[in-house]
Amino acid sequence: MRALNLFVTLFVLIAASASSHALKITTPLIHRDSRFSPLYNATATAADRAERYVQASLARHAFFARHASLISSTTMSSDEDTVIDHASFYVNFSIGDPPVPQLAIMDTGSSFTWVKCLPCTPCSSGSGAVAPFDPSLSKTYSARGCTSQCRRCTTGYAGKVPSHCMYTLDYLGGDHSEGIYSTEQLTFRTSDDGIATVPDVQFGCSTNLTGTNPFHKILTGIFALGGIQKMSYGETPLVVKLGSVFSYCVGDVFDHSYPYNRLSIGAGDADLAGDSTPFRTNDLGHYFLRLQNISLGGEVLGIPSQVFANISDVQGILIDSGSELSFLYSAAYDVLKAEVRKRASSVLTEVGGRRGLELCYSGSVSKEGRGFQALGLHFADGAELVVESSGMFIQAGDGVFCLAVVRSESFSIVGMMVQQGYNVGYDLNESRVYFQDIDCQLLEG
Repeated sequence: MRALNLFVTLFVLIAASASSHALKITTPLIHRDSRFSPLYNATATAADRAERYVQASLARHAFFARHASLISSTTMSSDEDTVIDHASFYVNFSIGDPPVPQLAIMDTGSSFTWVKCLPCTPCSSGSGAVAPFDPSLSKTYSARGCTSQCRRCTTGYAGKVPSHCMYTLDYLGGDHSEGIYSTEQLTFRTSDDGIATVPDVQFGCSTNLTGTNPFHKILTGIFALGGIQKMSYGETPLVVKLGSVFSYCVGDVFDHSYPYNRLSIGAGDADLAGDSTPFRTNDLGHYFLRLQNISLGGEVLGIPSQVFANISDVQGILIDSGSELSFLYSAAYDVLKAEVRKRASSVLTEVGGRRGLELCYSGSVSKEGRGFQALGLHFADGAELVVESSGMFIQAGDGVFCLAVVRSESFSIVGMMVQQGYNVGYDLNESRVYFQDIDCQLLEG
């Protein structure tokens, strides 16, 4: 509650107007398991967290696999499926006038932002929950009127319009969000501890949430960072509205007290530094990179790039904020697993696999795993992610740690564990991703 109260204090402020192209927005990112999160559980064990990370990552991968045949669709923006179970990082912002604090999931796998709105069904809140947004109290809210483009319309909402356009989102696991296409202003904290307001942001006002996910009781929505430039109804995503540039920086995901995780949006503040590599997007706005090889301890393993993911006509490896673990196509995974096993044979004691993780060892990442040869992911144009043991292995239980890379029979994913310790910048104008090896604290100020 203390973290939530601090969040409310920061964002219940009088918002100063500013033109969207001049905004410099930097806001904290809150990891689900950090002490700043309303879902923080001080009694959770390493095994508990590992189980959640593995299951959530597997579900995320299943989502992408399920929709591999749909990426050429041009109608997915209002039926976009995502996995929100136990998502990794949350974003602070406020909505409306007067501004109402929000805490939403950061998701590079979604291109449609939505928040929970009154009147909602159901509308109960858990302990530490952020209150839903009441559009009837905002002076700047508007709902999209019903047109021939709308798949579904309804009537009478918040006394604003007699008829409005609806959206529907169905999630893996049976969760569901439904509501109204709307427009509202968002307020963010800026890098100089000021505030900035973005007017006329198009989003979904969710009035119907179903499912068992604890997300419904605590958090308020999805903060979308997907790469779609224009939605099917002509909506302009927030990232595009602010210049089509954003970056995020995360530290050790297992350090529950690390306070410097951050998201920056807009050409004026997003950090584009380090080596870059081109990306491609599919019709759902997912980002794909060209992974050319893998190294261990600086030695390239010689895996042909052709063995990596090929989803329809989009080749590459998906970079994703919603998966903690990484996935490699089996032909590449087998080479990596064999090489790790070979090099660990004289220094580590192998034990049986755990919770979907094939290669495990006795001990802890911080002790026995410390100093193990770094894993390198090498992308087109020379960009690379090099991760030490803390991003390469996961503590799967008391006295057991495992390789945090999962075998895939379909395609590959760059998860957040291998992105920790980097500022990752996305330039949608130039279709490039930047990797800057840096402690996020150094980006402050």
